Amino acid sequence: MIVFSAFLALSKNEFIQQKTVESKKINLLIQICDKYPIAFDIIWALSFNQNIQQQLRSNLSFMTKLTHLAKECDNEQICKIIHGILWNLETNHQSHSTLNIDDSTTFDIMISYSHKEKVLCKQIYDELIKFGYRVWIDFDQMHGNIMDAMAQAIERSHTIIICMS
Repeated sequence: MIVFSAFLALSKNEFIQQKTVESKKINLLIQICDKYPIAFDIIWALSFNQNIQQQLRSNLSFMTKLTHLAKECDNEQICKIIHGILWNLETNHQSHSTLNIDDSTTFDIMISYSHKEKVLCKQIYDELIKFGYRVWIDFDQMHGNIMDAMAQAIERSHTIIICMS
């Protein structure tokens, strides 16, 4: 498991991504996803590389699996990772409107947070709403692809509050 954690940290590096492309080991990561869920996280980090995107898209069984998991996922963290991979692999992000708003709607504030702090962020959200602010937060406005929804919320918000723990 330590090896996977180390590779996850390294997989964000462009050089490592390119070496992964050249070694053609992406299929190995795909094969171990069920046994070692951290492999999904590694694939997500690697999926920012265009060559790896092509390798992933060409694996139709993996693409089908991702699509199925995105709909049936009950682990919140894995669900986010799956949606992140799918978002990276989509060729046209603009055609998938996922917010429960029209194109002209803007927000005063978007709240991005670690789900460990969901209760605190809900309190912040409630207070801001009380004062009349238009606030976007994922438990209020999220539908469909998580990454698309967040990207659109960022573009349509005047201020972004990031809560980290």
